[in-house]
Amino acid sequence: MTPRTTTPVPRPSALKRFGPLVAVVAAIALVAVLSSTGRSSDSGQTVAGLGSSGEGAEKDTSLPISWDEAEKAGTTAEYDWGPMCDQETGRLKIPSTYTPPCFVARPGVKGGATAQGVTADTITIVLYQAADTDLGAMLQAKLDPDAVQIDARKKTLAMLSNLMNTWGRTIEIKTLKGSGVDETSARADAVKVADEYKAFASIGGPSQSPSYADELSQRGVLCLSCGLGVPDATFQDNAPYMWGLLQTPEQWLVNMGDYMIERMLNRNAEFAGDPKLHDQKRRFAIVHFEQDPPVFSQTTEVSSRIGEERGFKPVKTISYQLVLDKLGQYARNIISQVKASKATTVVFMGDPIMPIYLTKAATEQNYFPEWVITGTVFTDTASLGRLYDQKQWAHAFGLSSLAVRLPKEKTDPYRLYEWYYGEPTPAQKTMSTLWGDLWQFAMGVYAAGPNLTPQTFRGGIFSIPTYGGTAVAPQVSYGNKGVFPPIPGAKTPAPDYLGIDDMVEIWWNADMAGPDEQGEEGKGMMMYANEGKRYLAGKMPKTPPDAFKKDGAVALLDEVPADQRPKDYPPPSSKGG
Repeated sequence: MTPRTTTPVPRPSALKRFGPLVAVVAAIALVAVLSSTGRSSDSGQTVAGLGSSGEGAEKDTSLPISWDEAEKAGTTAEYDWGPMCDQETGRLKIPSTYTPPCFVARPGVKGGATAQGVTADTITIVLYQAADTDLGAMLQAKLDPDAVQIDARKKTLAMLSNLMNTWGRTIEIKTLKGSGVDETSARADAVKVADEYKAFASIGGPSQSPSYADELSQRGVLCLSCGLGVPDATFQDNAPYMWGLLQTPEQWLVNMGDYMIERMLNRNAEFAGDPKLHDQKRRFAIVHFEQDPPVFSQTTEVSSRIGEERGFKPVKTISYQLVLDKLGQYARNIISQVKASKATTVVFMGDPIMPIYLTKAATEQNYFPEWVITGTVFTDTASLGRLYDQKQWAHAFGLSSLAVRLPKEKTDPYRLYEWYYGEPTPAQKTMSTLWGDLWQFAMGVYAAGPNLTPQTFRGGIFSIPTYGGTAVAPQVSYGNKGVFPPIPGAKTPAPDYLGIDDMVEIWWNADMAGPDEQGEEGKGMMMYANEGKRYLAGKMPKTPPDAFKKDGAVALLDEVPADQRPKDYPPPSSKGG
């Protein structure tokens, strides 16, 4: 790996992660209680493909045949896999780590009008644009204009539809500008998508309200990247309609819990800004976001008990609500309480704006603890890290779900767009934030086969093998792949409706200069320990943190390491779409 600090790189897909964040007391200990049963609206179909070969449920016989299935049966020569199938690898000819397998329609399975928004010729979807009052929209205000983003999303869907078979259907795209961020507005928008637009799926939703996804799920409409940050129970209750890209709180808390308990608990606060704390055993304070009314009560109750069983008990836990004009007031009060509790270590689980006020208040009150980054919304990026008080953030470290940064032209969103169209995307500032759910949707349509329904969409994605797990390509899996442990009292894990599984250790280098995620040169960079080594649930080492160790730490890479590069292919001669 070759580290670098001079090439502009993209804003990672952290914008997709904004939403209500986990309310935790000792939730960093283990996964909490959540529902393991989906909505009983499968219209008599089985829950298909709950693992790489459908383990955990009867295989849905309407799903297409994968190359692996045909290879095991010795029947690959009996099917026409099409020009996009690489028969040496059994995967499509797309130069990406996440390229899906080759699929062919199962004999006798027809298309037609299989679900709302699906006809023999079209699939109707809605591209959601956040309301102007949505924090997600506010954070993107200086990025690409809405018109540029919409155009890039449409062209990306056209590209993916040509690369991945849509079984004779074209994607009909409608757009919706959110009417607000409150529950009433979110539900009204969802009703419009379902009843007026008659959509099969919505790509995106309000960042601050899961009500949009809840309402769409009740009406049988898929919602991708909606309500991220809500408990895993929300995904299970809304199954198979709700999908995401990053872990649910319960999922990433497995790794976060191991990091805190196995690597930090009962060790000295050696990274604190106040040297007097260096010889003291860590005393943790947790600061977290919560909704009104609370949505994490069950998570908090059980995870607190499990945390105490493992020896973790914070000296202070404080929640706050995201009221922008009151964050300064909240922060001063929070820091006053945390300092009085004599906490050596502040664990932050919240939005990207609050640390601006928290770190400022801490310096004003002459309080210099350790800061633990948990990878929530932007807090693990250079763009936001530079806005925090550097006297405080110089002592910040923790975990992130993001990959080690690359020049944007080396990442899938930018590289594949130019590979296909022969020119750079016009959405130079936001392509990385637009890519993930479009890829997820196209892959689900392809893997579902001609009989496209919400249930076969789930079965198809669940049948996709696990890919990634390298420094520049996080591990992605769906269904029951054995990545996360079962909830207490359950025999098997709940199905996974989100993508990324693993995390990397990070720390803030306040002295290093370089480009942030938007290519802006400045001082302060996020470092990835151990050359970006990633950890799955239960695989965290029990050694002390590797934070602030410069040996092996990287901020940027020039290119994808040779042993992590996907197979290369020429672009298809026909652009379709």
